[in-house]
Amino acid sequence: MNPRHARLLATALAFALGAPTAALSAAATPQRLAIHSGGFEALGQSRSGTAQAGHAFVQRPVRVSHGEWSIDDLPLVIDPSTVQLQGEGVLVQSQRYDFSTADHAQLLQNAIGQTISVEQNLMSGLREHTGVLVAVGNGLSLREADGRLRVLSTYSSFSLARMPESLVLRPTLRFRLDTGGIERDARLDYATAGLAWRAEYRASLQGGGNDCRMSLTGHAMVVNRSGIDFNAVALDLIAGDANRRIEQMTRSDSRLPVLAEAMAVGRMSAEAMPAVVASGEGHRYTLPGTHDLPNGSLQRLPLIAAVRPIPCERRLVAERPGPDWMPDTPMLHREIGADGEVPVRSRLVFRNDPRAGLGMPLPAGRLRAFDAGEFLGEAELGHTAAGRELDLDLGGAFDVSAERRTLDFQLDPARSTMLETVEWTLRNGKNKDALVHLGDRLPRWTDWQLVEGAEHFEKRGAQRIEARVRVPAGGETVLRYSVRYRWTAATPND
Repeated sequence: MNPRHARLLATALAFALGAPTAALSAAATPQRLAIHSGGFEALGQSRSGTAQAGHAFVQRPVRVSHGEWSIDDLPLVIDPSTVQLQGEGVLVQSQRYDFSTADHAQLLQNAIGQTISVEQNLMSGLREHTGVLVAVGNGLSLREADGRLRVLSTYSSFSLARMPESLVLRPTLRFRLDTGGIERDARLDYATAGLAWRAEYRASLQGGGNDCRMSLTGHAMVVNRSGIDFNAVALDLIAGDANRRIEQMTRSDSRLPVLAEAMAVGRMSAEAMPAVVASGEGHRYTLPGTHDLPNGSLQRLPLIAAVRPIPCERRLVAERPGPDWMPDTPMLHREIGADGEVPVRSRLVFRNDPRAGLGMPLPAGRLRAFDAGEFLGEAELGHTAAGRELDLDLGGAFDVSAERRTLDFQLDPARSTMLETVEWTLRNGKNKDALVHLGDRLPRWTDWQLVEGAEHFEKRGAQRIEARVRVPAGGETVLRYSVRYRWTAATPND
């Protein structure tokens, strides 16, 4: 069958089967779908229930007619307050959203007052009761033809002569339009949940320390749990953190298909890369061509072509945990819970600027790092503007450890001073030297001075010092510092 005959047959079948009014649009412009970042984890991991997470904006060309016009192939989690139908010569006189779908409970509730036939599967066989449905609750209550009221606590099935008019098979938008008596092209805009995306990056590393070089590629993972397919859509991916609030629309049929991953992606050419432009306070990534997003699918689409070689740094970092904060009074107690093992973390550091081979806005997502095909770890990164540095934690260091001990603490209230001596021991089980970035906090008071160890440690903030420590292969390095805190006699203290 040639393509023309196939299209004619599909059109005839659509009319014969009662296709939705807006399914056949005369507009040549493809449907446009703008999906915002955020909500990907909730949609990607969910196995059942309504998909209330995510946010997308739909611009759909439609062909409308004069008088009553409706459309029912809509997402199950559409936000009806955002619906707008507009077109030249099209006047919207009224608009209504019907979302009471014909599930078991809704059918019975809306059938009160109608004649209903109910079947019971009893020990003696199947028995049928017919009457007017008067109540629904713990079973069904029927008024039979002779006026008796029959209460059925259990039943196996029921049948109705017709579906209640207030129910619909699918959520439906109904319009009353003035189009001047003719069909016209228009555009239906609305926002919906059930769609989300995030970026996935792969970093292939070579070399160590400051000699690290990296190849970086990026894809967009797009999930659709909206309840309908989006086929042949022009696709925009929006990265940013705009506030939004979508009212929760409850649907009775909560069964959504389990996600089926569609992960096959070929090599990315320059023509396949999205165009990036500013969009409000975020960025819009417009993908070339059109794309199919079936309901219950996870798509992997090209986002960033391979960029190489990018200068990077692989760091081992040992930092005393805890937030930087300024105490209201000097902390005079010796024990402040800072001694013991301190985790050594493996970190990847690089700059997002043109001199590093990047210089593009990087949307939030997950980065996986590899070295010669070996998995090193993964990290989450937020939306990163051009020119910013990324410092990503890839996981713990197996062969390098750090320990912190307070060797001495002297308090002299009379002179309003205290002196603390701290020792760090770094151990290296590797067969080559390791460079560790060591960071410590000085939280006892705001006025402090290093009186020992200043040749190793540098001040990096109001209450932070750092050192770069080389630890020999199979050996250890010990660093010590002493810090004196001062306060005035009028300063309150604990």
